[in-house]
Amino acid sequence: MDKKEWKQAKKAYKKAKHRAIRPWKGMSIFSAIFAVVFIAVFVICSTFDNTLAAFTSGTFWKLENEDADAQYFTSDFDKVEDNVAYGTDLCQRVEAEGAALLMNENDALPLKEGAKVSTFSNSSVNIVYGGTGSGNIDASSADTWKDALESAGFSVNKKLWDFYESGDGAEYASDRGGTVTTAGATTSEVPWKVYTDDVKKSVEKYGDAALVMISRVGGEGADATYDKSNYLALDDNEKDMLSNLAQMKKDGQIKKVVLLINSANALQVDFLKDNTYDIDAVLWIGDVGISGINAVAEILAGKVNPSGSLVDTYCYDNYSSPAMANFTPVQYEGYEEGVIPDSADTYMIYQEGIYVGYKYYETRYEDGIMQTGSAGDYVYGDNVAFPFGYGLSYTTFDYSNYSLSYDEANHQYHAKVTVTNTGKVAGKETVQLYVQSPYTTYDVENKVEKASVSLVGFDKTQELEPGESQELEMVVDGADIASYDAYGAETYILDAGTYYFTAATDAHNAVNNILAAKGYSAENGMDGQGNAALVGSWNNPTLDTTTYAVSANGTEITNQLSDSDLNLYEGTEQNVTYLSRSDWEGTWPTDTVKIALTDQLIEDLQLVQYDASDYDEVEMPTMGAAQELTLYDMIGLDYEDPQWDALLDQLTFDEMVSLIGDSFHWTMPVESVQAPGSRDENGPQGLTASLFNADSSKMAATAFTSEDIMAATFNRDLMTEIGKVIGNDCLSANVAILYGPGNNIHRSPYGGRNFEYYSEDGFLSGEMSLYEVAAIESKGVHVVMKHFALNDCEQDRLGLGVWLPEQAAREIYLKAFQAPIEEGNGGGVMVAYTRWGAIWSGGNKGLMTGILRNEWGSQGLTITDNVLTKYVNGVDGLMAGGISTFDAMLPYITNQLPEYENDPVVVSAMREACHHDLYAIANSVAMNGVGENTLVKAVELNLVRIVRIVMIVFILLFVVSLLLFIKKKKEFKKSQAYADFQEAKKARKQK
Repeated sequence: MDKKEWKQAKKAYKKAKHRAIRPWKGMSIFSAIFAVVFIAVFVICSTFDNTLAAFTSGTFWKLENEDADAQYFTSDFDKVEDNVAYGTDLCQRVEAEGAALLMNENDALPLKEGAKVSTFSNSSVNIVYGGTGSGNIDASSADTWKDALESAGFSVNKKLWDFYESGDGAEYASDRGGTVTTAGATTSEVPWKVYTDDVKKSVEKYGDAALVMISRVGGEGADATYDKSNYLALDDNEKDMLSNLAQMKKDGQIKKVVLLINSANALQVDFLKDNTYDIDAVLWIGDVGISGINAVAEILAGKVNPSGSLVDTYCYDNYSSPAMANFTPVQYEGYEEGVIPDSADTYMIYQEGIYVGYKYYETRYEDGIMQTGSAGDYVYGDNVAFPFGYGLSYTTFDYSNYSLSYDEANHQYHAKVTVTNTGKVAGKETVQLYVQSPYTTYDVENKVEKASVSLVGFDKTQELEPGESQELEMVVDGADIASYDAYGAETYILDAGTYYFTAATDAHNAVNNILAAKGYSAENGMDGQGNAALVGSWNNPTLDTTTYAVSANGTEITNQLSDSDLNLYEGTEQNVTYLSRSDWEGTWPTDTVKIALTDQLIEDLQLVQYDASDYDEVEMPTMGAAQELTLYDMIGLDYEDPQWDALLDQLTFDEMVSLIGDSFHWTMPVESVQAPGSRDENGPQGLTASLFNADSSKMAATAFTSEDIMAATFNRDLMTEIGKVIGNDCLSANVAILYGPGNNIHRSPYGGRNFEYYSEDGFLSGEMSLYEVAAIESKGVHVVMKHFALNDCEQDRLGLGVWLPEQAAREIYLKAFQAPIEEGNGGGVMVAYTRWGAIWSGGNKGLMTGILRNEWGSQGLTITDNVLTKYVNGVDGLMAGGISTFDAMLPYITNQLPEYENDPVVVSAMREACHHDLYAIANSVAMNGVGENTLVKAVELNLVRIVRIVMIVFILLFVVSLLLFIKKKKEFKKSQAYADFQEAKKARKQK
């Protein structure tokens, strides 16, 4: 065979081969590639199906034979639009009563009708409506500051506004992004040199007032910067702007300078100490929500008389707080990679103990006046600009006819006071009731600390016309004046001695009233006169260690948190000196306490603490029993009703794993007991419609002010209304579990999520939350308050260990959660990432069972924060007895729990967790539509099902194509073309 004939034969062979097998080879490769791709997509979609369902309006169950009459919770509004409209109006009312007037020199406010104003700072066109992160709100439809001012009747300098909004100043706009951040925000004010002469000249025509907006934003993931720079102090450009405005005022171009503090983090106001910039009025407005900015404009116009009271102490020096000495995480000495998990290497000591916010500043002030406690050269006025509870009005009020009585049978104190409007315009007044407990030798010896004053009650008048009076009565429960004695009686005590109760305008006024009642005056250094007539006293003859040693439900109260106190923790010999009023200077935190890793501490910091040998043997609980009951049958039954045991017997192990371990924004359905699932969502400032807004019509919700503004109203009725709106928002969005409100404490002004939390004071936080939570729960929405507990900063939040005394834990940080659960029908909490000492919050049995479940009586669903780390683990959370489900985006829990399928101790704990979850669902809006004959069917998410089908199609196509490819290849080898080519090859070789 010559060369030409060989080429022709070879070409004919390849052509025949390609014709016979190439289509199936190509199809095999094509389908294999797509099969691999869709397998990966399916795995991802299955893993993150909860997230996808939220984004795509999907679901994990359906109701067959849905009962339209089975509406256990119904809306107060005929249409969603009505609820939104009511909520928008309510948000404005909340701001109107929450904004606090801090300074008003020469009655600079209100401004005259129709005043011509200039709005300064780039924040004026970029207002902070709310914080960032999971609590981010959608304020895209909110009015601008200019719109609000014009609606209130003002003329606004358009040239200056345009300069900030679209002119040369626009490039300095701050980022107000809503995502979780990894770094603190930065300021970016417009440098004065950027202002053109034309812009500056425009101010004179609108010079009735320069309205300066100073904004600061906080959010999840990072605290406000305090080390390399001070985010809460004015930056150089802001100072330069104010300096130039002061000059313009001096030159007659501006009549007044009004400063608006648009921040949920307390601004450092050192510039007001000597009024460096000749500012006339200061109004704190917090984060304003969807419509609060309109209330701010009406306050400036005098259409609303401000009545808000500060919920944090405002300082000239934010670093003067003792908490700032221990606000930076510290790494354990001896840490090496691999010895303990990376998520366990840092800690923070709350060395200030109970002396948080005003409880420090006011106590040290009093001790300085009385010359006790080694107060040193402390000067109150050098530190505090505006005390906790402070707020001015456009009118004046007088307090009279104060009286105090004790109801021994109910252990309650009744304080009455008459408030009279002595000014010229109508207004509301908040009366605050403070108590001073005796600080005794017993306290010093047993390290029980006492603040000079503690808020224990408050009330707010109706709007009083000039000359009108109203009597207010405030009732104080005895438990609120008891102190926790962790080192002596190991329970709550009532010291022997005199207890002073005073009606006051703010915390500092309260101290001065009590000092006056004790006989002190300006000669002793008091900076205020005080009114002894507003002080009542009650004497306790002997130390009482029994009356408050039981909780409201009768549970014995004793130490539960000793392992988070270095002085009681047995895993180290390291001790700590907590700040004490017995010796301010000698106990002031200076050098950071170094904690060295010990064998016990290393063991306690490991990811999983469960050891089966620590538990007694128990029988494996019944699972998979025949269906006799459904969750419908359990509606309204007590948690302890024996029928629950029969229902729980029906659960399968896999169902328990799903119900417990797969609750990222959803609770999964359980077919064996016919339990529907639930849609769950965030909500510190209202239902967070902006996070997963797949269908805005279904997730329409009111974006309220920051929680500090809510608390600053000191108005329980408004909190009830807020809860009502949020509950109705959840109803319309089919949300049955709300991740909120936030009940942590403003331990420091720099806490990243201070906007999500009410105050520096635990009593005020708990009291305001109580009414909000009760109203939300009344609509069938199960509330899980966050973050339980000690999530008071964002630094190293995934694993930070907090060491503190139990007195501070109970009186400051847990108190904010206590009242909503004990009194407000609050069902549960969202558990923080924080470690209490070495042990994660959710794995701390003293916290979760001893306090939350037993002392407070919480019976509902309790959830973790998003499971982003392995120390937030299923078995430890379950065995601590508090956590009943895991907010798990990642499959850590659903992968871990099956490892314990044959451990009856763990399975029993899983059963009890499901009891809590199902009890919450049975009494929630999730049951709407579930009647006696309704069937609950678990379904696969549509998107996941589509991906699964496509994946299967490509897998089958690959298999078929591969088989056909193999078959055709074999058939080709038997074909004449193959035989001819083989003969040609043989002939060529022979040649």
